[in-house]
Amino acid sequence: IFWLMGSFGSKTWIDVLLAFSFVLIGFSICMFFARDLNIMSLGDRSAASLGVDPGRIKIILLVTASLITAVCVSVSGIIGFVGLIVPHLMRFIVGSDSRRLIPASALAGAIILLTADTVTRAVLPAEVPIGVLTALIGGPFFCYIFKKRQKVGARG
Repeated sequence: IFWLMGSFGSKTWIDVLLAFSFVLIGFSICMFFARDLNIMSLGDRSAASLGVDPGRIKIILLVTASLITAVCVSVSGIIGFVGLIVPHLMRFIVGSDSRRLIPASALAGAIILLTADTVTRAVLPAEVPIGVLTALIGGPFFCYIFKKRQKVGARG
C-alpha cells in the first residue's frame, strides 16, 4: 500500500543511484532541447519556419519524460501533485525560459520532496507515506491555480 501513496522508507542507495542515472540522462536530453522548447512556445508553424521540427521534438521529449517518470515511480511509488505544482511555482519565479525552468523545477521538486519527507519523519512517530503530505499541500494549491485560471479566462 505504501507504493500507492509514495514512500522513500525502504529505499537503498542502489535504488537511488539507479534512478539517478536514468534521471540524469533524461535531464540532459531535456536540457539539450530546451532552446527548441522555447522556440516551440511560439507555435508549431513559427517553430518550423525557424528550423525546428516540432513533431520530432515532441516525440523525443514525450518519450524522455515518460521514461523519467516510469523510473521515478518504480522507485518511490506514486507521489501526487509535485509534478503539477512545482513547474507552475518555478515559472512564476524564474520565468518561462526552458533553459532556466527545467533545472529550477527539478531542483525545487527535489527540495520539496526531501523537506516533506524530513518533516513527516521528524514530526510523526510512524512512517507516513510522502504522497499523503504532498496531497495535503498540493490539493489546495492546485485548486488555487485552477480558480485563478478560471478568473483570468472569465475576464479575457
